[in-house]
Amino acid sequence: MTVSKLFEERPIWPKESVTERLLQKGLKFSHLVLKRLLLGVAYYFSNGPFRRFWIRKGYDPRKDPESRIYQRTDFRVPEPLRNYADANVANNLTHKWGDLCSFQVFPYKFQMILQLFELDDDYIQQEIRKPPKLETCDPKTGWFSECVLDCLRLRVAVRFLSVYPKTGAESILKSCSNEFEKLKRSCLYKDVFNSHQEEHQQTNK
Repeated sequence: MTVSKLFEERPIWPKESVTERLLQKGLKFSHLVLKRLLLGVAYYFSNGPFRRFWIRKGYDPRKDPESRIYQRTDFRVPEPLRNYADANVANNLTHKWGDLCSFQVFPYKFQMILQLFELDDDYIQQEIRKPPKLETCDPKTGWFSECVLDCLRLRVAVRFLSVYPKTGAESILKSCSNEFEKLKRSCLYKDVFNSHQEEHQQTNK
């Protein structure tokens, strides 16, 4: 019943987020039991913009533009910083999922899959709530253009690199920040250009 209520709250969840919410309610399950509970109310895709997220049965995010806020993004720890992750994983240390989604801590895992909806960042939340530019759900990028998704991914990298607890991330952070600002301007230019093209086409008609 508790798992079912989560999917009434919203239709798509990362497994880590489900696990943390259940722990907050005093419920802890083995991997197999949790998977069995999830399969009773949800399903998942093996690829695409919602890959590995649990989706409420009967709901198809590919048919609903509003599902864009639940799409995935990822973060990969840059090679020079992986010693930090190695050391903490060896000690079996973990972070709370909520702390990761609010960018309060630097990840221990080399690669993380995150849900845009859960990320505590004004820029990301503002972007994902803009009206979708695509009329159909792309098999790879979902309801966003590749440019926007790349921009969101860079924003995530900038936020995580900003909280790296040791020295050594400064130059990587600067490079990511510059790339993010450049791509953000590029996405904005493309939006304006496409808007002008559409207006021109309407005028011709």
